[in-house]
Amino acid sequence: MPVPVLAELQRRRVFRALVGYGIASFAVLQIIEPVMHGLHWPEAVLSYVVVALAIGFPVVVSLAWIFDVNAGRVERTAPANGLRGVRLALLLAGIGMISAAPGVAWYFFLRPTGAGMPAAAANRRSIAVLPFASLSVGEENKYFADAIHIEILGELAKLSDLKVISRTSVLQYREGARNLREIGEELGVATVLEGSVQRSGTRVRIQAHLMDAASDREIWADRYDRELTDLFLIQTAVAEDIAKALHARLLPEERSRIARQPTANAEAYDLYLRAQEYAQRPLPSPDEVENAVKLYRRAIELDPGFALAHARLARHQSLLYRYRHDHTEGRIADASKEAQLALSLQPDLAEAHEALGLVHHGRRDLARALVEFEIARNGIPEVAAWISDVQQRRARFDDALRSQEQAIALAPRSLNAVGYYYWTLVVLRRYEEAERVLERVSSLDPENRIVPAWKASLALLSKGDAGPAKTLLGELGAQRRPLSWVNPAMIRLLELNPAEAIAALHALPDPLAEPGRFLPKALLSAVSYDAVGDARSARAGYESARIELEGAHADSPGEEVLRCRLGRAYAGLGRKEDALRECGRAVELRPVASDAIEGPILLEQLAAIQAKVGEADAAIATLTGLMAIPALISAPLLRIDPKWAPLRSDPRFRRLAGLASE
Repeated sequence: MPVPVLAELQRRRVFRALVGYGIASFAVLQIIEPVMHGLHWPEAVLSYVVVALAIGFPVVVSLAWIFDVNAGRVERTAPANGLRGVRLALLLAGIGMISAAPGVAWYFFLRPTGAGMPAAAANRRSIAVLPFASLSVGEENKYFADAIHIEILGELAKLSDLKVISRTSVLQYREGARNLREIGEELGVATVLEGSVQRSGTRVRIQAHLMDAASDREIWADRYDRELTDLFLIQTAVAEDIAKALHARLLPEERSRIARQPTANAEAYDLYLRAQEYAQRPLPSPDEVENAVKLYRRAIELDPGFALAHARLARHQSLLYRYRHDHTEGRIADASKEAQLALSLQPDLAEAHEALGLVHHGRRDLARALVEFEIARNGIPEVAAWISDVQQRRARFDDALRSQEQAIALAPRSLNAVGYYYWTLVVLRRYEEAERVLERVSSLDPENRIVPAWKASLALLSKGDAGPAKTLLGELGAQRRPLSWVNPAMIRLLELNPAEAIAALHALPDPLAEPGRFLPKALLSAVSYDAVGDARSARAGYESARIELEGAHADSPGEEVLRCRLGRAYAGLGRKEDALRECGRAVELRPVASDAIEGPILLEQLAAIQAKVGEADAAIATLTGLMAIPALISAPLLRIDPKWAPLRSDPRFRRLAGLASE
């Protein structure tokens, strides 16, 4: 551009006008953005404003060229020599466009929008509801903020147009400073809800702030002051206001669902909230679940028509049965009764369908369980985890992986959700993918103590590498005090490494597993001493284990895993027929065709018994079948697992294990 043109631009104060207009445009954007979100205008409005302001730059350049302000009066500037017509118009338009270009490029192409998050974060209607701060005074109100958090999160999760992160993944943000951008990236969400709850006498105040995770700007905020009797109305209002702020589409049935008051009895609802706080704690203990059960019952006594309380009671009764804390017919029958009652009161209640699905699952009616879970999924997206469990057991592993991916999207920080996905890949022998999952888990939670056992298990299965397991078990053996619990992956490592298991016996609890999965320490001791050639110690362990297992089997005759463990004890004592009968019966009761997860585990135990009692042909046949289906067994593992020692010289076994023929 010739120097005279620059001089003319300066004389006409064009650059000063551009700077002034730029500052004014920035101020307009700072004002219009919060106003726009406060009035719930669509995001496109802001884009239109940006375009309009950008068009204004060439206009400002033209006006500054033509006019000037002198002594407070607007005067027309004398024409410049040599710059007229089309040439001048193009020059001024070009200067204006170049001036506007940086701002336009930043807004439409460079502005942070969460693109660095997982793909799911591109959904602007994704939200993480962080734990609410409690501003209430008194120990009796400690539960209240958590209970309100649980309920509001649950109300939002019922809206199909929203992606709502599960409670398990947001609890870690309860304490300490919060970096919303990092939270958004870790959880794969575009927005974050923060809030506080204060209860004083019969009044409650809830404050909520919906924030854009990428820009840390406030999208919406409100305060709700009501009587405790209106508590449910507050929760409904919060859910509806957030949905409106995020421009989420509410289906008529969803609007009806979140507006439906579960009970008109304020005292019953308060008891329900107290129960929810117990039941929704991270990894609640059996005692905490029992406390919840008692509170649900008290709520129902005050309002027998409280369908949601009946459904929640049924759910947690079923879980106590499922996890063998009370694996009795009375417990599961009561759960069934409560679930059916909840459905009779409110046929479309998602929580009731989930509870009935858990009842069917506990009774091993997987087809009916899946039907109920699919119905519940519309109102409780996290039911995807239960659906995946049924799909795995029915050998629909690809479907299970898809359901698990959905569960992880809603609970990206949940070790349970990621763990199910990991173990599904492992049983499918997709070891490289499983290793990548473990890398992700390690990056999310470097201090987790379960993941090292998973890594050691994977090294054994994929490579036959016992190094990581021996290192981990060496650390276990160095423990001075007995542990209160050992995770199942660690138990398997102990079974595969007898010398290290013997060294760690003093640090192990007794029994090693939960009721129904009863594993006396004596049995682990026996098989470990057997593997290292100490026959005397092994026999003493087998005899002690037999006594304990026979008692446990008498108390829980329907538990197939107990039968096979009793069979292992019989086999160690030389009682061949008893050993084959017990574990053989277990395999008949739960074949692979009816349970593709538990079935292969029982078959592996049967093969171990067959090998121990000298039935090599049967053991090889069982192992051959196992190698052809998804299972926690592989050629590298066969080569080092001590329980296959009786088969090591058999050419058929060596072929299965990928060993060279002798």
